[in-house]
Amino acid sequence: MLEVKFQVPVKAGKRKRNLLLPGKIVKEGEKLYVIFKYSKYLVAEIKAMDGSHYHGYDDNNPRKIWSIKDSQRNWFQLDRLIQGRNPYALYDQDPIEVTSDRPLYPQQFEMKAHGLTRKQCVIAGEMGTGKTLAVMEIMEESGHLDWWYVAPRSALRAVMYDFKKWNCTILPDFMTYEAMRKRVENWEVGKLAPQGVIFDESSRVKTATAKRSIAAVDLANGIRQDWKDDAYVILMSGTPSPKSPADWWNQCEVACPGFIREGNHHKFQRRLAVIESRENPTTGGKYPHLVAWRDSVDRCDKCGLFKDDIKHDPMNMGFDWYHPFEAGVNEVEALYRRLKGLVYVVFKKDCLDLPDKHYRRVELEPSVSTLRAAKLITKRVSRSATVQILLRELSDGFQYMEEEVGMQICPGCKGEKYVEIQVPVEEDFSFEINTEIVEPIPMKTITVLCETCGGLGESVKTKRKPEYVKCPKEDQLKDDLDANSDIGRIVIYGGFTGTIERIINFCQRQGWATIRVDGQKAGEFRGADGQVIRGKNYVEVFQDQLEEYPKVAFVAQPGAGGMGLTLTAASTIIFYSNDFNGESRTQAEDRIHRIGMDVNRGATIIDYMHLPTDTLVLENLKAKRKMELVTMGELQEAFKDVE
Repeated sequence: MLEVKFQVPVKAGKRKRNLLLPGKIVKEGEKLYVIFKYSKYLVAEIKAMDGSHYHGYDDNNPRKIWSIKDSQRNWFQLDRLIQGRNPYALYDQDPIEVTSDRPLYPQQFEMKAHGLTRKQCVIAGEMGTGKTLAVMEIMEESGHLDWWYVAPRSALRAVMYDFKKWNCTILPDFMTYEAMRKRVENWEVGKLAPQGVIFDESSRVKTATAKRSIAAVDLANGIRQDWKDDAYVILMSGTPSPKSPADWWNQCEVACPGFIREGNHHKFQRRLAVIESRENPTTGGKYPHLVAWRDSVDRCDKCGLFKDDIKHDPMNMGFDWYHPFEAGVNEVEALYRRLKGLVYVVFKKDCLDLPDKHYRRVELEPSVSTLRAAKLITKRVSRSATVQILLRELSDGFQYMEEEVGMQICPGCKGEKYVEIQVPVEEDFSFEINTEIVEPIPMKTITVLCETCGGLGESVKTKRKPEYVKCPKEDQLKDDLDANSDIGRIVIYGGFTGTIERIINFCQRQGWATIRVDGQKAGEFRGADGQVIRGKNYVEVFQDQLEEYPKVAFVAQPGAGGMGLTLTAASTIIFYSNDFNGESRTQAEDRIHRIGMDVNRGATIIDYMHLPTDTLVLENLKAKRKMELVTMGELQEAFKDVE
């Protein structure tokens, strides 16, 4: 049992002071029981913690006390409330003075100082601001040798190249997020955690319920438990202003559990957003719906709509949906003040004198046959999402077809030939209509012949194969390859595996070596003769080996090859087509626009526009909207004049 004095802020006239309330903290198993005299302030604070529960209404042994989980994050918050303790002290102090033998930029010195001072923190530097070199310096000066470096697969080659390029004296254990998850899940009892970990592209752990996020939290907590004040947990994010402010919660939880007051992601989101309960038309239950982020004082605190919305107009006072405007709080802006000390934020525009990106759209005229095929798709397929995919494939000059490649065990019955299904019981049953209580229909289980295989126990196995047709994007790509042949480097993104394969085959016919990074293959390097070359770091080939390989095209899917890579040997990026992810697009553009680029050549971003869907995808990415918002009506309208 720990006897403490809780600090409770109270007003004394116009001044504030702390009132000290005696209390106790009792540990029982995995719970902490917090005992104190009633205080509205303390109740609110305890209620916000992880696993909080009031025992006054328990069926067994009801007590007027609260319990919370015995966790690092809850102790951090308890220390904030207890007299004489200040867990934020480390994050409030000025960063230490640092030097370097390497030619660092000013923001890299600040990143280094931030990491060495805080030790457990987030470096949120926009893509190309030099985060990797800064963390190398942190690792070298930490005095630790046992480090893990966790990053997306596509970024690891680039990071390993940078460690070699800068002759880093620390060689960490490099791994993907999936490998990290497996190692944590299979951790040997009693084995010490590494002394430090770097989580590169930390947006990969923003979802609290994802397995890799849970593993990241467990690893970070293990490092803190084994190495105490000398533990290093550093996250690097390339998106200082994420699309969803709630993305910060779990990243902060990995870096410093408890730094954010709210005990879980849902409590955090409820503070940042106006959320209303809506009825699920399928189940009849309720679900929370995010109406708006609390990003302006002009948003109503009750409904999330702006002050001038019709719901707040006194002229509509007689309607049941009317309510007077209640001024809100800009919680999103306040969030960045709350993160001060833990998160170091840097934008390229504030620290680098780089030329602006030059954007160019190339409008390509579709053939009559292509337009007819597109219109046929919009007529025959009813689902908007399916139509979008088929039209995007057609715009890239192919359609996926199913090809029979043999037989397989039936996925429906698992080879058993029969399956069990639920059917109503044949005897009479009744249920009431238009009442709150509905009697469930009695059901029974019966065994029937499998419809998938017709009782054979096996079914036809198919493989998706692209069927290619002539496409003007290839002619344009030839011109752009020729225009970049003197530089000898170019970056090309495509939205489908079929697109990637088509681009690679075309580039090699034009005499270019290729590097492929997508969901099928990560870093496959082929020479200009089409032969696979193994044992090469493809980033090193692309960046440095210009004499040995004079013409190399980096061909990737934006999500797989758009993060963590430095490709500044090229000055042009071509988006043959896009995917639906706005973050992937932003990240992909910055592969050539960063420290080390040729400022005289600049950075040119080219988009190929063939069918109208290319424009719809690009405009939706720019607006940061989901493609599901594109309706069938919009798609049919785009092809209405095709004969």
